[in-house]
Amino acid sequence: MAKKLFAFLGVGNKDGKYEEIEYYFTGKPEKGYITEYIQEALAELLNEPNLQIIVFVTEKAKDVNWEPKDKIGLKIKLEKLNVNYKAVDIPDGKTNREIWQIFTKVYDEIELHDEIYVDVTHSFRSIPIIFMSVLNYAKVTKRCDIKRIFYGAFDAKENGRAPIYDLTLFNQITEWSSGVEQLLSTGECEMFCSTVEKTLRHLSEETDEVIRLISECSRLIKEFYTDLKLVRGKSVLDDGEKLYQVLCEIKALNTEKHIAMQPFFHILGRVENQVDFFKNENLIKKILECVKLCRKFGQYQQAYTFLRENIINYVCINSGLDWKKEKPDRMIAEKVMNSLNYMINIKKCCDKEINEKENDENVKHILENRIDFISNDAVKLFGALINYRNDLAHAQFRMEYLSKKKIKKKIDSFIDDFEKYYIS
Repeated sequence: MAKKLFAFLGVGNKDGKYEEIEYYFTGKPEKGYITEYIQEALAELLNEPNLQIIVFVTEKAKDVNWEPKDKIGLKIKLEKLNVNYKAVDIPDGKTNREIWQIFTKVYDEIELHDEIYVDVTHSFRSIPIIFMSVLNYAKVTKRCDIKRIFYGAFDAKENGRAPIYDLTLFNQITEWSSGVEQLLSTGECEMFCSTVEKTLRHLSEETDEVIRLISECSRLIKEFYTDLKLVRGKSVLDDGEKLYQVLCEIKALNTEKHIAMQPFFHILGRVENQVDFFKNENLIKKILECVKLCRKFGQYQQAYTFLRENIINYVCINSGLDWKKEKPDRMIAEKVMNSLNYMINIKKCCDKEINEKENDENVKHILENRIDFISNDAVKLFGALINYRNDLAHAQFRMEYLSKKKIKKKIDSFIDDFEKYYIS
């Protein structure tokens, strides 16, 4: 792993010159550096130990500004700063072949896990597009990290000073977009959350409130989608409701005041759309929506488990039991459903026989009055769910097991039946 600054050297104005000016970072206007070469200013202002500066030069730029015969060029300037530097020859990029040669030249300078700073001040023609394509490609193939992207705005100069704009957020919009697609389609949150956390380091000009909300949002995204993966029923409700609330707070922010954050707010709006069912107060419906998310993410075992436990939630709520308490409340609800399932499947039994076998008065009372909220079809659904949930829990090591195709296909009809018998 190495720290590298990638920069392109141009040919300057029509006389082959760059004008001397004081460059400064917009976030640190008190400190500047006077030079005609933005690369020299960055080398000094970044103050990064062991930074290697790699300058890509065309043949003309090399003659005019790297090692000119009539003035001190960038090479001598960098030598005086005692920094590690390297010049890489590239073609002009006037043909398709030359464009691909530039792509390869840049890519070859990237090594595994490099930390890369980018200067696009003197990028010309198609270079910015090529360069960002190389970087996005290298982030996958070489796992490099794009630390910051700079642009020295000479044309924005005032009083002999020119700002260096940090364009890193524009690159991170792409990373957020890729990350949120993965999050919303698979439930995998690591890529998105790591990108959000990396973005927070570049929000020095934003208010503490914005940084706090986005940081909390990232934390809750990680918690909620992990809750789904690990089937944490109580946590998924708590974290999901908190996540939805934070997303609503972000949505309510004044977007004109935080104009640089607008693209990121829009991306977070897509996450809000996926979890907006938490505005519903109905516990059964909220867990059912979690089941649907697990189904969408291909988390079949989680979907079956959540759906089965949601039936117990239903019995508890409609029987005056506390769904949060395993003993005795959820255990009573389980006994009720197991008794009813046994009664329906073993024809010789009847309600009276079941009641006689049960010593628990709470169970007897619920069984006697179950006609009000538990139909036979609802009970059959519970029994079928048990078989599928148990099959998945035993990892195919039972003598008889269900096919993958059946497990994947059946969850859809189970969800439909649950809505029919427990929601409608």
